[in-house]
Amino acid sequence: MGTEFGVESPAFVAIRAVLSASTIGLLGSLALRWIVLPRYAGPDAAELRRTVAERLPRWIDGFGLVALAATIARLVAQHVAVFGTAEALSRDSLATLLFRSNWGRTWWLALTAAIVVTWVAPRLRRTTSAGWLVAAAAILLFAVSHPLSGHPAAAQMPNLAVATQLLHLIGAGGWVGSLAMLTVLAIPAAQRLEGGSSDPAARVAGLVRAFSPTALVFSALLGVTGLYTAWVNLGGFAPLWLSTYGRTLVIKLGFLSIAAATGAYNWRRVLPVLDQPHAGARLRRSSLIELGAAMLVLLATAVLVATPMSDE
Repeated sequence: MGTEFGVESPAFVAIRAVLSASTIGLLGSLALRWIVLPRYAGPDAAELRRTVAERLPRWIDGFGLVALAATIARLVAQHVAVFGTAEALSRDSLATLLFRSNWGRTWWLALTAAIVVTWVAPRLRRTTSAGWLVAAAAILLFAVSHPLSGHPAAAQMPNLAVATQLLHLIGAGGWVGSLAMLTVLAIPAAQRLEGGSSDPAARVAGLVRAFSPTALVFSALLGVTGLYTAWVNLGGFAPLWLSTYGRTLVIKLGFLSIAAATGAYNWRRVLPVLDQPHAGARLRRSSLIELGAAMLVLLATAVLVATPMSDE
């Protein structure tokens, strides 16, 4: 079963990064729909909420399709990692992966959740809140499949480790995911709202003020769960520079610090002057920097998942 392709291979890292990005996008869509939009009390509130809610299912569908494709790609990558490049997909090899291992059971969970998301997403615009509840349940199940197939599932206290990593992922989705949806969907909708009775800048300012407390709460959740996980996995400070896992974690924390510093800049410097001319362009630039740093965090995390911890 030896092979040069493994869980640390660039292709496998890329698949995990895509899975994480799609999950964070899905979680961010939920945060925008259920937390940010209800908090918006600015001009043309009802019309803006309706417009964003109508367009959001398309994004959820897109994220779901990406998640489904990446889940299938992950099965192929896992097969190559376990059986080698010379072993073709067969009934026996797939049965070993999918029905005789914990990894396989987690994969079935992820596949089922992704299918449900792609099925329900097109129906969200014309269904009641029940459709959104189904979508939320499927998205959370897809999210929990990540820690179930990584380091947390093999920890000494797996239930606590899985719960912590799930909260960590929810924190990333609630902060970075909702920021992404705010940037690509909600703010453009506020700027181009048809029949709006107010200045677009006022609507954008109201959206950002509704988002700001959400970002603070979820980023705090991300930071607390991340620090706890790092301390449990490393057991001290020395492994930060003595182990590959620790050095990769330092890189991740560096990118995360850039994203957090940019978010703090938006909160302290941009938010108070959003009603002024050219503040929107200033917000877009800083938001893109924040999102870019967050994407690098995702890539570092995808590498970290397959990196042996300091005591392994």
